[in-house]
Amino acid sequence: MIKKTQTRIFNITSKNSSINSDFNSLIRCSLPNLNFSNQNIENVYFSVLHCEVPNSFYNCNLYVNQLVLNGVTYTITRGNYNVNTMITQLLSILPAGYSITYSNITNKYTFTHNTTNFTINGDNSACTCRDILGIGNTDITSTGLSLVLPNVVNFLPIQRLNFRSNLFSFGNYNQLDNSSNIFLTLQNDAPNLGIISYKNSDSIKFLIQDSSITAFQISVTDDQNNLINFNGVHWTMTFRIDVEFKENIVLQNFNNIVR
Repeated sequence: MIKKTQTRIFNITSKNSSINSDFNSLIRCSLPNLNFSNQNIENVYFSVLHCEVPNSFYNCNLYVNQLVLNGVTYTITRGNYNVNTMITQLLSILPAGYSITYSNITNKYTFTHNTTNFTINGDNSACTCRDILGIGNTDITSTGLSLVLPNVVNFLPIQRLNFRSNLFSFGNYNQLDNSSNIFLTLQNDAPNLGIISYKNSDSIKFLIQDSSITAFQISVTDDQNNLINFNGVHWTMTFRIDVEFKENIVLQNFNNIVR
């Protein structure tokens, strides 16, 4: 059976629709005439045609910027760091007497204190910079005033961005948080302050189950479902709605059909 289809394209942006201020990772989309309850409509499909997203977020962000040392929490200023700038930042917030070196061979930090042994509390939930500094998930204590962190440093940016909406039930799956509301995943292959571009070259589309869409929210997160902070830079997306009608139905004005 040959179906007749009408298509609408929507250009959206985080500009003027952001709900979480300069984060720009939670937006509201208000879409006109998207009530698909007409009896002549058989299926409705959603697809993202293309998306342009700035790599303007930090590798040390709100979720990974605390170090717990001897039971005391120290907050690292959010920003983009490398091995040397992170050492400078840590020494500016830690008490006097500490020194930090980096090995180009092992890619690990070594913490040292002048007079006393110390403990980095990797087991403390407040110690969120574990992966960046290479601390691990257990408490580790210096020996002979020195402590080589167990893991290598990691100043890579967020590797994958997830676009989510609870309105859509597409059956997709994210392992880390067991969520199923992702409708687009972007691989971060752009340099700092570059553009992450996506084009739907595989023609991926999803069947919309809800027949009363008028508005919905989109969130942009990492794999842990933490909202991305785009630091005031906006992203854009173009998505497409395909409405399939029953055979032999004469197509009318789109707005008259779907409302």
